[in-house]
Amino acid sequence: MEYASVSTELTAGDTTPQDEHAEHRGHTQTANTQAPAISLITFDHALHAARQAGLEASRLQITPPTSPDQAWRVAEIDRRWPTQVDQVALHPRTMAVIDRTDFATFPLAAKLTRWGIDLHMGVLFGVINQLVLGLLASGIVVLVVWGYTLWWRRVSRASGHRFPTVSEPWGRLPLGTKLGLASAALALGFALPVLGVSLAVFVGIDALRWSVIKRRQSTRTRPDTSR
Repeated sequence: MEYASVSTELTAGDTTPQDEHAEHRGHTQTANTQAPAISLITFDHALHAARQAGLEASRLQITPPTSPDQAWRVAEIDRRWPTQVDQVALHPRTMAVIDRTDFATFPLAAKLTRWGIDLHMGVLFGVINQLVLGLLASGIVVLVVWGYTLWWRRVSRASGHRFPTVSEPWGRLPLGTKLGLASAALALGFALPVLGVSLAVFVGIDALRWSVIKRRQSTRTRPDTSR
């Protein structure tokens, strides 16, 4: 079954694109600046011309002109494999092809970029692509939790605390290492604000916990002078 996406909505009986401001502009708009009359039959003509021009994808997006000197645009939007994203520009009256873009003529770097984006979005190979991405995401989550658990156990044994803090081993690092890690964290937080905010909250809570632990330790080791 053929699928075509239209960028302008039409209702039954309409012959022109919907424009909520048409009444306000009707008195000042001349015949030369009005958009050409558009009907469903015109869309059929544009679709037929695009098919004749070699657009064979089952999913097409048809964009009608909004002014007399603007062309129709018909684009393939099927990003599954094989990728079909060719598009043509059609003359608004004769429906002749006046310009076209063929994916086959794209440079290799542009093709890899297109495929990479579609692969990342899970549309390149359909359900299989989505299942693989789901497995990869699950594997990353497992590795993060597993790695953090191993680190937690190691720091717990070294510090003697069941719930250790990051601030304690941080304090033992050389000054150069601290500056390097802090610079990297600031740059990452600036590039990824959500990650930066969550990291700042984590560091703040950890520093507060470390301060409480140090205060309790100092209270326990302080000599009793009341005797």
